[in-house]
Amino acid sequence: MGRLARLAVLVLATAACGDLAASGVGAPGSPTALPIASATAISATIQPVTPPPSGAPTPSPAVTPAPTPSPTIVPAASGALTLAQLKYRLIDRFGRLWYCDPDFYPVARADQDSLAESRFPDIQKDSETFNAILAHLGYAASNAYTHAQKLAIYSDWKMLGALQLGPAGAVYRFTARFTPDQKSGSLVDGTIDQRGQIAVASQTASGPPPCPICLARGTRIATPAGPVAVEELGEGMTVWSADASGERIAAIVSVVGSMTAPPDHTVVHLVLADGRELYASPGHPLADGRLLGAIAPGDTVDGAVVTNAERVPYGSGTTFDLLPSGPTGMYWADGVPLASTLRPQR
Repeated sequence: MGRLARLAVLVLATAACGDLAASGVGAPGSPTALPIASATAISATIQPVTPPPSGAPTPSPAVTPAPTPSPTIVPAASGALTLAQLKYRLIDRFGRLWYCDPDFYPVARADQDSLAESRFPDIQKDSETFNAILAHLGYAASNAYTHAQKLAIYSDWKMLGALQLGPAGAVYRFTARFTPDQKSGSLVDGTIDQRGQIAVASQTASGPPPCPICLARGTRIATPAGPVAVEELGEGMTVWSADASGERIAAIVSVVGSMTAPPDHTVVHLVLADGRELYASPGHPLADGRLLGAIAPGDTVDGAVVTNAERVPYGSGTTFDLLPSGPTGMYWADGVPLASTLRPQR
């Protein structure tokens, strides 16, 4: 492909930062055949990327962000339920929210046991939500809660925070995935009024939500029409992938996803001797199955020697990933063959 000019960035409404494109030269040559590993979803430590300024400070330990509260309807109707109570009405009807848990996406943090303990004082400060959780779980108010109770409260606190209700006149509108068993679910669009009456506009079978955990805005994905910034790709577009024998094939993008990253991400700055450069999370898999975080200078990636594999701060922004159709689900990002972190949607 030679050296390529950076493509214009499509600013998404949910983006939390400006340009985060990875710098460096374009991928030399066209994608070539390569050994392929099964492209399965990775649900462990994954941290997206953006090159920081030189001398950037070391990021502080990751902290699960507090859920963003939904705006409320003003004035409230007589006998109106609280937002937390309205959310529980939806959960009681459709099942638990199926969402990208902020403790695991876009980067895995500490274990749930320690997080439930450390965040508990913050949860208690939100008395309206805390009281709704206690009532729903059947816990009596107490000066001391068991660890098991704190864990259950923390789980529901995260779930309620992820379920967003948007004021729409005298009702709240919602679009969310729900699941009764973490195996199957439904995507529901509808409204709920202040007294908890639910009106369903549509309800369709759905698999788990796409929870991307890897690529920076501006990362260039190889396509038959030339490189395209990852954030500009959509379902139904065509990219280069590979078949089970490693031969290059054109594949349709079956799933895309994006997610806001916390400000303390660190990522691998991978540099190959042939000039290819990539910023991606340590837990993101190469097409041969190795994780980027396990790569060191002197190793070989796609036939080229690694000259740099240091971890650098990401800063802030949105992460992206895609899943091409076909037997492998792999693609080329800034010339480097990667597997996807997304699962097919059922």
